[in-house]
Amino acid sequence: MDAAKLAGKDEIGVRVGKIINQYKVAKHFELVIEDAAFVFRRTPASITAQAALDGIYIVRTSVPATHMAAADCVRNYKSLANVERAFRSFKTIDLKVRPIHHRLADRVRSHIFLCMLAYYVEWHMREAWRELMFADAGQALSGSADQGRPRHPRRRHPSAQLWHFDG
Repeated sequence: MDAAKLAGKDEIGVRVGKIINQYKVAKHFELVIEDAAFVFRRTPASITAQAALDGIYIVRTSVPATHMAAADCVRNYKSLANVERAFRSFKTIDLKVRPIHHRLADRVRSHIFLCMLAYYVEWHMREAWRELMFADAGQALSGSADQGRPRHPRRRHPSAQLWHFDG
């Protein structure tokens, strides 16, 4: 069974590096690699700090706070799903705008303009015909008042504890 064992710092380091890079956990471990041994220890401070950030996200913008409030920034970020859906609808069953391979810059700009114009007309039609199409009120394209409101981080319950494993 000696054939299956790794020998040398280089071989051990390469194998450990693959695992650490795959799972992105290097910051949570202290590694000691020797010619015939590999030892690792968890860094509890790093793990605790990372666990405190679970469920939190940050939205940064270059727009000054005087022009857009934090709640509006989050709402606009969350509405990007509508923009992505619009770009998907350009090429699929809604608008059926097939890819056209232009070589001149003016033609590319014109093609994109026409795609955006077609989507704009479609969006207004959907809004105007919302009741006729039996669209769900919660799925309004314009968004509801509380959609995208920033959420406050949840407090950890005192009984919640981190798993401790000493490797």
